[in-house]
Amino acid sequence: MAPKGKTTTEPVADPTLLHHPLPVRNLIPQIPQTLLATLLTHHVSAYTPKDIKVTEITPEAISLSYLQPVEDIAFAPVPRSTTIKFTPPLPTIPSQKKCDEDKSTAYEWESTCANRLKVMEAEASKILDGRSDIVVQRYIPPNNFASFFTILQFLILTWLIYVWLRFGEDMPYIGEFFATKVFNKEWKFNMTVCFHAAVLVKRWGDVLQMAKKLRKYGVDLHKRGRVVGPWVWWLITSFLEGWRCERRFDQEVARLGRLKAEAKEAEGETKKEK
Repeated sequence: MAPKGKTTTEPVADPTLLHHPLPVRNLIPQIPQTLLATLLTHHVSAYTPKDIKVTEITPEAISLSYLQPVEDIAFAPVPRSTTIKFTPPLPTIPSQKKCDEDKSTAYEWESTCANRLKVMEAEASKILDGRSDIVVQRYIPPNNFASFFTILQFLILTWLIYVWLRFGEDMPYIGEFFATKVFNKEWKFNMTVCFHAAVLVKRWGDVLQMAKKLRKYGVDLHKRGRVVGPWVWWLITSFLEGWRCERRFDQEVARLGRLKAEAKEAEGETKKEK
């Protein structure tokens, strides 16, 4: 069973496969070059590897040979080889005798190995495109006085500038007060606008920074989508609240990181006990 994903019409294997066990012999020609290239790029920092061949697959590792193009000598790539370990190891490869007795035995091992390679490719792709293995699944709203006050202050200032530009002294109820007490000098209003413009520039930077973090931690891939999922709420709050929203997001990432570390530690202890 070939790993799902991008496919290739090129068989990826040694010229002869006869020295491999039957399940390995069946699997090797089906492995896409794109999958192997992703593994090489991640594990050994290969750069656009060419002519990738699977030289061996064991329960412990997959061995590959490839040509590494050299920037200054593109026409003479350097031959390389490497071994990428399976963690944890795969089941033992069934013998030819077992495969002859029960043909499904070979298929089961091929499927297990193919699925492992797909998982390894997915993990490598996440890292290569800047994504973390920590995934934030929820939105956390403002939860303290400072956050609410910051949002309220931002909204009031925005509203005040808009209605003053729109109505001036004719602003309902409070127009006369602002005309005589607050914006009685033109420079006062101009300074207020300049201050708010600086805040808007800073908030836009906060939104761009938050968008990068949302992508890194998989919020943009949430099952509910961007429009109704947590992605849009994090961005809206980031614009209204600023750096406090980013700090709250970082705290959630740190919490998930601790949980992940504790889970790995517990899994390791369980394996030791067994």
